[in-house]
Amino acid sequence: MVVADPARARLLVRYDASRPTLAEWRRRYPTAIAIVNGSFYSRDGAEVRPTCELVSEGQRVRGAGCQRQDALFFGSVARPRNDVTSTGIVSREAVPGGPRFLAPGDFHAEQWAEAIKSFPALVRNGAAACAGPNYCAESSRTAAIAQLKDGRILLFASQWPAVRRNVGKWLAEQLGAVDALNLDGGPEATLAIKDEPAEDSIGGLGVGLPIVLIVTGR
Repeated sequence: MVVADPARARLLVRYDASRPTLAEWRRRYPTAIAIVNGSFYSRDGAEVRPTCELVSEGQRVRGAGCQRQDALFFGSVARPRNDVTSTGIVSREAVPGGPRFLAPGDFHAEQWAEAIKSFPALVRNGAAACAGPNYCAESSRTAAIAQLKDGRILLFASQWPAVRRNVGKWLAEQLGAVDALNLDGGPEATLAIKDEPAEDSIGGLGVGLPIVLIVTGR
């Protein structure tokens, strides 16, 4: 588990269809404070696509699906006012506040330089939200991102199988999370902290990670 203060750190969304391993991501971002896996992806032969939409370095990447009602966006870095988007359009939208979770209807890609969508919501408005009988009741290695009451961002990954419903309840009731979002789990559940030995990282060393969240200093 890692807790990041948005006043002192930034969370970047990075996508690479070649599925770099954690070691390769660490070599690309040697000063990263932490790296956690991102949302789901689909693989059809050699083609790898994000399941859900994301925004990375100001570029919007369309997802292959992800129309679930319990999906949320996490906007981590707002785009500066009047910034030029990838389509050449100057955005004049009001700049949002700090990092935040947003329902799909409230998300506007042109407002964000870094953002990711995933599912299901584990916590919403301070209450555990993952209550379904199927996916939420399954036991699997789990990764999640959450926002605490003071605005800090928590990154979590489990080394051992966990029931997602219980993870949501723990985040809400024990840690005081206001919102929390499930990330890709199973073999992809990964969390690495700067300067720790590779063998101490959570996750498989040889697993490809097409989408990651990277915590950097400001």
